[in-house]
Amino acid sequence: MDHAVVQIVMRYLHVVSAIVAVGGWAFMVVCLTPAIRLLDESLRGSVMQLVQKRFAKLVWFAIGGLVVSGVYNWVMLGSTYKAMGTVGNALIGTKVLLALLLFVLVWARSVGLLKGRDKAYVTAYVHLGAVIILIGAVLRFYRLDYLSQLVHGG
Repeated sequence: MDHAVVQIVMRYLHVVSAIVAVGGWAFMVVCLTPAIRLLDESLRGSVMQLVQKRFAKLVWFAIGGLVVSGVYNWVMLGSTYKAMGTVGNALIGTKVLLALLLFVLVWARSVGLLKGRDKAYVTAYVHLGAVIILIGAVLRFYRLDYLSQLVHGG
């Protein structure tokens, strides 16, 4: 397979996986949780349990996609981040550490190591995911700017 095709597929996998995970968590906090308050309590628990069970499977596929595509991107772009100096290293390092923290939180919650309200955890996942996406956008801007300066001699 052509190198450009692999890069495009990996970028697509990374973006779609982030959309599925963070978008799904945001939907649960902003739409689903308030909507199921309209149901009686016995039905509310059943609906939420069913949604969480089905969504958990999807989240693990999304996390797998993020790990595979993230490792690929890091390997392919590592020399560029290094050449960018402190900014590149700080941004990619922070992004990876926060992503690992998010994955550990999701895992710890799923195996019962973390107790408490689901809404609090899912809200934390949304915020942490949003920060990771923001760092990714900043990192991409600086990487493209760095590459542009190389091409144009700036």
